Amino acid sequence: GWIGREIDVLIDEVDGDGAIGRSYADAPEIDGAVILEGETCLRPGDMTRARVSGADEYDLWAERLEK
Repeated sequence: GWIGREIDVLIDEVDGDGAIGRSYADAPEIDGAVILEGETCLRPGDMTRARVSGADEYDLWAERLEK
């Protein structure tokens, strides 16, 4: 279902590996995260558009569309 879809991601945290956020459908601390590997220039509170590239039972992996 999710792979290939474009979603808006609200960034919650950023570390040396990338950014972690959530889609509009996800509640913080309850639902799974959206992981943007390597996106270290984002800041908490940023909104970005991404394409989902992978998923597991809880989380989504996505690639940022706008740089």
